[in-house]
Amino acid sequence: MRILVLGANGQLGSDLVRHWRAQGEDVVSATRRDARIEDYRAVSDLVARLRPALVVNTTAWTNLPGCEEDPASAFAVNALGALHAARAAATANAHLIQISTDYVFDGTKPSPYVEGDARRALNVYGASKLAGEDLAAQGCPRSTIVRLSAIYGAAGASGKGGNFVETMCRLAASGASPNVIADQVTSPTNTLDVAPALLDIIRSGTEGVVHLVAAGSCSWHEFASAIFELSGVSQRPQPVTAETYGGPVRRPAFSALGSTRVAALPHWRDGLDRYVNARRQSAGVSA
Repeated sequence: MRILVLGANGQLGSDLVRHWRAQGEDVVSATRRDARIEDYRAVSDLVARLRPALVVNTTAWTNLPGCEEDPASAFAVNALGALHAARAAATANAHLIQISTDYVFDGTKPSPYVEGDARRALNVYGASKLAGEDLAAQGCPRSTIVRLSAIYGAAGASGKGGNFVETMCRLAASGASPNVIADQVTSPTNTLDVAPALLDIIRSGTEGVVHLVAAGSCSWHEFASAIFELSGVSQRPQPVTAETYGGPVRRPAFSALGSTRVAALPHWRDGLDRYVNARRQSAGVSA
């Protein structure tokens, strides 16, 4: 089965390509140099030429402040881009995997959101991804919407200049004790845990909406504190409320995800332990 991964140089896409190729899958990687997701003709021509059985759209503009400042561009990438991938996949009689986010929810539910829960985004990024979910499902008869949460991978996120774990590791090494929000809860997920689980979903032919996240949940401050601890430093980040921290973007207070369809990935702390240990080893420091 040939798999085309759009956004293959991102932190999720790069780990999907690497893991799936190691599993013997025929994976073709595509980046914006091959086809801009906003350009339907370019995406359609790429899919028609490669004729994959599966198209995985990992492309996204994830810079939340940037999305607020430029909603048109956010919707062009995250919503219309999803439609372009879907229509191109449908024309090629391919299955579509559309990657989405926990930010399609408003954070008012007191327990983890599951696949059938009502969506209500609080910010432009979430609204654009919500629209992308609907357009992907409408555009391709065989589609799977896979929602992830607070992912981090070795390649970083191009729209953010890294990822949260890398940022906290750098701050820990510098001796800083940054302010980190303590009243927003999520499900941090290692992309290396997503890759094998998503391949299982693909092989099973699962369609519809699926939540694929690490077990457990934590606040961003708890997550940052664990990163500092694993970094071996004595200082810790300082807890602050979202109101005190401020910023131009509304974010859900509780966006942890659960699933009624698939098993949870390894616990978020386990995924973080492995990520930080691998980072340390790649830097030449013994674990």
